[in-house]
Amino acid sequence: MKKQSDRILGLILACFLCSGTVLSVQAEEVTHAWDEETRIDTLRRKVVSAVNVYTDGKAEDITHEEGILEDVYYDILRVNPSEHTHVQIDYCETPQYLDELADMETLDRGYLYAGGINGGYFSMEEGNYGQPVGAVRRNNEWTCWGPIKNTPAYGNGFATAYITDGQMKLRYHGWAWGQWNGDDLWHWSSGYRINEDYAISGSYTYFADGRQQDITGGAYGDINYRTYGRALTILAQKADRQFLLITIYGTLGEETVLSFLTDLKVHDAIRMDGGGSTQMVYESSLVKETGPELADTAFSEPLAEEEDPIGMVSVHVDKLRVRSAPRTTGTARGYAENGERYRVFETENDGTYTWYRIGRNRWIAGTDEWVEYETAEEVRARSDAQKELQVTVNVDHLNIRSRPSISASLKGQAVKGHTYTAMEEKTAYGYTWYRIGEDSWIAGTDEWVSVKD
Repeated sequence: MKKQSDRILGLILACFLCSGTVLSVQAEEVTHAWDEETRIDTLRRKVVSAVNVYTDGKAEDITHEEGILEDVYYDILRVNPSEHTHVQIDYCETPQYLDELADMETLDRGYLYAGGINGGYFSMEEGNYGQPVGAVRRNNEWTCWGPIKNTPAYGNGFATAYITDGQMKLRYHGWAWGQWNGDDLWHWSSGYRINEDYAISGSYTYFADGRQQDITGGAYGDINYRTYGRALTILAQKADRQFLLITIYGTLGEETVLSFLTDLKVHDAIRMDGGGSTQMVYESSLVKETGPELADTAFSEPLAEEEDPIGMVSVHVDKLRVRSAPRTTGTARGYAENGERYRVFETENDGTYTWYRIGRNRWIAGTDEWVEYETAEEVRARSDAQKELQVTVNVDHLNIRSRPSISASLKGQAVKGHTYTAMEEKTAYGYTWYRIGEDSWIAGTDEWVSVKD
């Protein structure tokens, strides 16, 4: 963990000015920050607010994934809010490094700091460095910068995310070109009538209330972040209430970002501070590492209902990358599994690889060592020629797996002495596999099974 000992005393003194923040020394911390064009592992900029994740460690509700989007690295912390895990806004009036913005009161309640991302925008002016732009709300109260409350009272183009009971809502309170363009939570006579646990202002929204829209109406302040390059941080939530804390380390066009968020099936998404403030921290001991999630229909859904597969491809290597386009720079979409077979709807050769489209915007690269391809005609001919086999089990505890792979999930065990009808036979991982039912395979050797036509 990257905690410099010479910062500890200063941090402890600084935390007297903070909204409950304190140093939380932990182990196995992973940090990422942005350095012009790539992700680095050293936090370089101090910030005043963070979107943080806490857990009691009793459930695996937090995962981390990383990938490449058009040659640009991204990281996602996925958080399923529950009685064991939650997301909150933390703040310190004295700027701190992101891995120091943990809340003492939350830790005292028995929660562990699992990680987070940088929060909203702040002033970079000398002498006023760190003053939040827009809202920072904690424990149903506005935080303060000196005597000034951090409300969403000013700033064209700054939407605000509110979080209560694990549910995020996006609203806009601001002036747009001299006209009030906020919602009815603000009134001249009473100010902000807001009753929310947490709030943090970003800039504009990508998705709000389940549809792609910018609720600021296109307004912006000193900087138009829609055309502002460099890295960015996004706070998003899906319809099932899963939070996505996203950092992207490089310049991407807005259409690419929107397509990426669409693929992630977000319900709400707001752009937070970016550039040199783009940072992510997580505790690897509390966060499960995963690959990019695949949609349920990643492999089985063709481009159009009437489209028929032109063949089948079998994968013979571990972790064959699935990409969104037939090129190595295509967006990573997870992995094709060793031993699996996929329907193919289109092929393309780039001079180095033959690419196989195995679903909607899902491609894998093939060589003779990696995959085996059969045309639809070859598959039909083999199926017609294949006979049912009678397979008798000769050993105890012969595993039945969901696919012909030694890493596939277990479905039970075959009964010694019982004869099964095998509808399919294939070789993988050094065994001959027999399909004895729907998604049910057993591995055979001459000692384990007896086979008759």
